[in-house]
Amino acid sequence: MRCLKSVNTDRRDAYHRAVLKGVLSWFFMLCLLFLIHNFFVPGEFSPKYNGIAFLGLVLLYPIHKGLHILASFKYRSGMEINLIRRFYIVPCIQVRVKSVIPKGYYLFSLLFPFFFILALLVLWALFIPIWNSPVFLILLAAHIGMSYPDFIIANNLRNLPKNCFVEDAKRGYSILISD
Repeated sequence: MRCLKSVNTDRRDAYHRAVLKGVLSWFFMLCLLFLIHNFFVPGEFSPKYNGIAFLGLVLLYPIHKGLHILASFKYRSGMEINLIRRFYIVPCIQVRVKSVIPKGYYLFSLLFPFFFILALLVLWALFIPIWNSPVFLILLAAHIGMSYPDFIIANNLRNLPKNCFVEDAKRGYSILISD
């Protein structure tokens, strides 16, 4: 295999910049969701399910990372999971697949948590009237903001050839094509 392209995500999309963009997309979605909710059900927020939604908000990050691990389970032998600190106090889970992985499977492992959790939240809102809880709207917006870095990587991989492979590097990822 030969390397087609190496993407240095530490340099190009610095971690702090990605976090800032994720927080801004979270805030934008929060405003949009509150406006949509207020348009359809004006002034009817209920504190009835705030506790359950807050528990979901606390568990959102570990579930999101766990779904990344579950989606990459086929390549578990080359998987590396680290607990690192960001901003000196915030513990973060870092999942890296050290083996070579096909582009389609890598895209699936990136986007699987977003669609799975979104489907769960929509089903949860349909069967329980939790959509009247403001904490649920915060949970939904936080989920979308948390998935922003995954969308950045997926957008970078979108226009590459279908038969290429992705390999995690120390500072990003490399695109490989078989000879």
